[in-house]
Amino acid sequence: MELFFGATIDTQRITDVLEGAGFAALNKTSDVSGTQIESQVLPTLPDTVGSNMRMLLVGLNPSLHSVEAGYGFAGPGNRFWPAVIEAGLISKSRNPMHALRHHQIGMSDLVKRASARASAISDVEYQAGVARLDRLCDWLSPEIVCVLGITGWRSALKNRNLRLGKQTTQLGGRTVYVLPNPSGLNAHTNCTDLVTQFRELMRVVNSSVS
Repeated sequence: MELFFGATIDTQRITDVLEGAGFAALNKTSDVSGTQIESQVLPTLPDTVGSNMRMLLVGLNPSLHSVEAGYGFAGPGNRFWPAVIEAGLISKSRNPMHALRHHQIGMSDLVKRASARASAISDVEYQAGVARLDRLCDWLSPEIVCVLGITGWRSALKNRNLRLGKQTTQLGGRTVYVLPNPSGLNAHTNCTDLVTQFRELMRVVNSSVS
């Protein structure tokens, strides 16, 4: 697919939007008349984001199972949907667009490339991904950002000493919290723990806007 934009367009933002929507920007050519971007559809999940988000939930990267299912956190044994439903964040399971429209909760990923395991993603990919999210949050200004997975967050910030919870690093000037990866492969947490942490996060969000 080829897209053409006028000379005044912010090409970095267009590239970010394309990546968030599930496209790879392959070639970009510019002249006095504007910019032409050639793009290709990727096997990934599009972001569900908007300008009025109370919270942006950020996974590490889509699983192959999620891409096939058409929504995030779809892998067998993943605790995400049961936990957010029980915690009261959202009211309809396995429907990111419903979460955005009815609860102002958006979803994205640190890295858009799908893989069987998050460990298949390189540090360089995580670092490029967190830069994209920084620009996204600066643009859309969610009330709070929640990254689901400390390992990818450590790789993105090149700091192996980071811990779960509130972070000193912000994204787009927005406060970031890191919660455990809800994958069933993560033996260091369970659904009850995630429900407790999601409820606490909602208390933070509600107190910040009250």
